[in-house]
This record gives sequence, C-alpha cells and structure tokens, in this order.
Amino acid sequence: MEPVNRQKIDDIVYNKLLGNIREGVWKSGERLPSEPMLCEILKVSRNTIRSAIQKLNAVGLVETRHGKGTYILNPQQIGVLPDVDVVLDITEKEFNEINDLREAIETKAARMVFEQGKNADLRAISEAYYGMKEALKNRDIDEYTRQDYMFHVSIIIASNNDLFTQIVNIFKNLYFKYFKELNKFMFEIEGNPSAQLATSESPADSHTILFQYLKQGKDPAKQDEIKLEDVVKTFTSGNKANFLAYLRRRALVNKNSNQL
Repeated sequence: MEPVNRQKIDDIVYNKLLGNIREGVWKSGERLPSEPMLCEILKVSRNTIRSAIQKLNAVGLVETRHGKGTYILNPQQIGVLPDVDVVLDITEKEFNEINDLREAIETKAARMVFEQGKNADLRAISEAYYGMKEALKNRDIDEYTRQDYMFHVSIIIASNNDLFTQIVNIFKNLYFKYFKELNKFMFEIEGNPSAQLATSESPADSHTILFQYLKQGKDPAKQDEIKLEDVVKTFTSGNKANFLAYLRRRALVNKNSNQL
C-alpha cells in the first residue's frame, strides 16, 4: 500500500474545506471555525490546516483578516473593483494571456446565461451596460473602464459557474488592468474609439449585440441567429494589432530609457 505523504494530507484537508464551502455548510460572510477547532475536527496538525486555508485564500474563496479569523467570500466579490492606483503597465504577454482567458471563459459564460432564458439575472449586466453608455457620452475614460469591466465580469457571475468566477477572481487585478490599458489606448492614443464603443444602438456596437442576445434568452421557438464566438472575438480581436504594436513601441522606449 502506498504511504500517505504530507502533500496528500494537505490536499485531502483542502478538498474537505472546499466541499463544505461549495455545499453551503459555511455560507458567504461566515467565519471559518478556528484553526484549533479545525485541527480537532479533522485530526490533523495546525500546519496542515494553514496550508489548506492558504490555498482557499489563493483561489479567492476566503479572506483571512488579521486578528479576526478567516471568512467565506461571496462569489460576487469579483465585482469589487481593484485599487486602480496599483495598476501598472500591461505587458504584451499579459495581454495575450488575458485575451485567451476571455475567449475561453466569457464565450461559455455568455452561452450559459443565454441558455437560462428568462430565468437569467441580468440586473448587474444591464446596469453596467447603461453605465458604459453614459460614461461614453461624457467621455469619462475611467468610469467607462469600470463599467466595461463590470459588464464582462457580471456575465461571468450570471453564468452561476463558481469555478469561472474563482478563476477570474484570482486574476482580477490583471483583468482590470487589461480593460484600463485597452480603453485608454482607444480613447487617448487612437483618438477615435472603435465600433464596439459606439454610442448608438447600431449593429456595429458589439456590447449592444451581446447585451440584446442575453436579454433575448433561449427560446425554443427561435433559432439562434448569431454566433456567440464571433461576438466575443470582436472584443478580444478589435484593435488587437494596433494595441500590440503600441505595447511593443512602449516596451522599446522603456528599455532605451533604462539604458541611458
């Protein structure tokens, strides 16, 4: 029989805690039992408990508050905006990786929301959509970016897939940095926002197409007329070449500056 090593014990304890969270034994906002109590319940060492809690922190399921304990986070926490003051320049590698992540997760999440039909909760999506329109009208880049971020993140939350939410929550700062830099580029450097930033309700506006698609919802009597993958790709591919060229120029300038 294969001996049980330390790593396996850590994984077993992590999965037990994760299972309790997913099954609602410990609900959002509640505090986890103390470390000594968990040690007693699970008959493991304190180091094992701490290792499991660190993993839960890493995936955004719990938050350890100094002197207060560890609390279960609501999946909606992903919608709490990161501190924009700590946002640094995005790299070409980060941009491409977030693009890939968006195409994989947002396409599926939007499909899942669509499949929910009239049962889908579109309130946060709708609020962000109209918030984008208002911010664009006022040429408020920062507010537009906040609403743009919330629009796409709210679709992921509305899919009711906790793993999707957790994945994006892990990379929340990078996700927001992606939107912040891309929108700044389109507003300030390009000087002419792309079609997907159009103020009208025209078919050229990809946000409007996606929003109307989700509002329509699945109807057995109607055939799905648009290819969701194509709509999502307008977000991830629009201005991509120009933006990547801009990132390369900026990286070169920074490199030359550092050599002076």
